[in-house]
Amino acid sequence: MRCVFCSHSQNPSCVKVCRIAPRSRVEVERTLSFMDRAYPVIIGESVTRVIEGEPFTHPEIEEILQLVRNRFKGTTIKITTNGSLLDERKVEGLRALGRVVINLSLNSASEKGRALLMGDVNAQNSIKCPLLLKKHGVPFHGSVVAMPHLVGWQDLCKTIKYLSECGAQTIRIFLPGYSKLAPPALRFEPSILNKLHLFIARLREKISTPLICEPPVIQDLEPRIAGVIADTPAGRAGIQTGDLIVAVNTVNPLTRVQAFREVYRTASPVLTIKRRDKQIKVWLNKKSLESSGLVMDYDIDPALIEDINRVIRRRRASEALIMTSEFAGPVINMALRQFYRGTAKIQVLIARNKFFGGSIKAAGLLTIEDFIIALEGFLNDASGWRPDLIMLPGLAFDHLGRDLTGCSYMDLAEKYNLVVETL
Repeated sequence: MRCVFCSHSQNPSCVKVCRIAPRSRVEVERTLSFMDRAYPVIIGESVTRVIEGEPFTHPEIEEILQLVRNRFKGTTIKITTNGSLLDERKVEGLRALGRVVINLSLNSASEKGRALLMGDVNAQNSIKCPLLLKKHGVPFHGSVVAMPHLVGWQDLCKTIKYLSECGAQTIRIFLPGYSKLAPPALRFEPSILNKLHLFIARLREKISTPLICEPPVIQDLEPRIAGVIADTPAGRAGIQTGDLIVAVNTVNPLTRVQAFREVYRTASPVLTIKRRDKQIKVWLNKKSLESSGLVMDYDIDPALIEDINRVIRRRRASEALIMTSEFAGPVINMALRQFYRGTAKIQVLIARNKFFGGSIKAAGLLTIEDFIIALEGFLNDASGWRPDLIMLPGLAFDHLGRDLTGCSYMDLAEKYNLVVETL
């Protein structure tokens, strides 16, 4: 494919990414020795510097999948694919492997839309893929990069409805984004994001399949349920969209993330649910680390606030500055107001994605250059206030502390003679 929304086509030249050849069966087998069978095997979707591609283009993909299954008998295998290379025989093979879940990046259910968005020359084959998965009983989740400014709102609506009719367990709708290097055709007015959220809210009233908007609009931290997957522990227990989780056994979750994780890791949890003005108790018949079927928007893990407090105490800081993205800033501010009980003065500073520009607002795409620009402006306007500790989002850095341009977060510490840590 040649997806018009591929982020790598909009990267500034100094972004440090790489391509690697398909890994051999021997290399894959060696990798499996380091993996934990308690967690799903994920193929084709990760956050790394490696420019990935379609898993089913690998010449030995079927042999590799069998190798994985032989090593991890009862482990779920999750595969992200655009569906273009999945035919009847391959889908039958996936069913025979057992415990395979497909994340299908359909993006458009029309030949014209697939061709425009993805350069798909055999779009009809891709469009049949959800029907094949349904026919052979292979569970799948659908995903759509929402670009109504290119394909129109009707195409987007038909694609989401089609995925729902074909039995998608959930449908993720990714809001579009573009960098300063994007061609004019890919750019859009900021108002389109609000229109998308309203469009999805209206569709939720007509479609029972949980629709997940990424990134979500987070206005509070209440652990409210956004959707329930059919024929799952949560679905069979009668949990409904809009229910509020008050307790998981004896734990009172503070956020959606905490509630979701508590349910996931608990065997046979009893949930106290608030539905309208009543509280009810619901038992979920599930194992520990088994999916509950609950769908919840991602907000924040309260453990992050605990980590912030630990770093402040360890560094004996009295004035701390948390630098984060436009998306995360409001959520972190809400969490600090509700959960932080320390004595240090904390300020949150939003660093804008000037390096990528355009509509980019994600923490994982911030660079040291962005942090320096934001910090310079802050220190100039801070009337003499100077933090003795700066905390940066770990998502912006690799395991060696380097951003996407290869610069270390320690460059910031040296430039301003300040203590800098990542979270």
